[in-house]
Amino acid sequence: MKVVSFSHLWREELGTLLDSDIEFVAVDPDDETAQLASLADADVLISTKFDAPMARAAVRLRLLLCPSAGTEGIDREQLAPGVGLLNGQGHEIPIAEFVIGALVALRQKMFAADRALRDGRWEYGFLGAGGFVGELYGSKLGMLGYGRIGKEIVQRASAFGIETVALTMRPERVTAKPPGLALVGDLKDRAAVDAVVSRSDAIVVCCELSAQTRGLIDARRFGLMKKHAVIVNIARGPILDEKALYEALKERKIDGAALDVWYEYPHKRGERVQPSRFPFAELDNVIMTPHCSGWTEGHRRRKLGRMADAIHSFKKTQPL
Repeated sequence: MKVVSFSHLWREELGTLLDSDIEFVAVDPDDETAQLASLADADVLISTKFDAPMARAAVRLRLLLCPSAGTEGIDREQLAPGVGLLNGQGHEIPIAEFVIGALVALRQKMFAADRALRDGRWEYGFLGAGGFVGELYGSKLGMLGYGRIGKEIVQRASAFGIETVALTMRPERVTAKPPGLALVGDLKDRAAVDAVVSRSDAIVVCCELSAQTRGLIDARRFGLMKKHAVIVNIARGPILDEKALYEALKERKIDGAALDVWYEYPHKRGERVQPSRFPFAELDNVIMTPHCSGWTEGHRRRKLGRMADAIHSFKKTQPL
């Protein structure tokens, strides 16, 4: 059995976790010629990309592991019948923690209060002129997406006294609602998206980027949101229309945002790149983080372990 990895991350570490009778080959992620050559006898592929040339080369492929949560680089139409697809696992816990932390920070005005007090200004509290800060208890959370990350968010949001409504592309797969989850609806239903956006005190974007979700929250839908509402995006930047998001924050159409995913990315480690063509850094009502919400040591251990488990399970159950 042969496992081929095109992943940039932790390739050597994964190889050490596999049974000795499994051939593990780590191919340079930037060498397309070597990639195609390695696929001829690959049973398992680890990659965030899969296209037509790869499909033609991978005649023995039976399992595709996508290390990331997002599978927008995988052309599902190119997967032959019977080829399994599993996407990244293990980072749902820190990302859920990030979401709750971001919601607390936005509601409590932590960043604004911090900046002001460093300048000697007591903005909030009984000594300041900034008025009351907010709280999460009793608020309504709308989640666009309900997969592994969404389930972890609901569990934590419930502990804060938050009522959650979630929309997902596959609502029929949700057979049980945990405490705190009031309703699961269809993300493909335009009216349902409008209703969640307009009724929620906070929106969390945790769905996959696809043709159906690109630009899902546009200027019209930002206009539906409550003025005190906040939005947290831990999915993919383009799910929120870039220009509409910037204008909604700048013009205070919504209260704030926490953004961990963006529109422009460095091409290599260490490169300095602004994350958007709009100056989000000039806004005082946005928390900006560099796609790091899931980047924890715990996530690394869990992801490697689960990928190894998936490969071993495949070896035991699939005729090659």
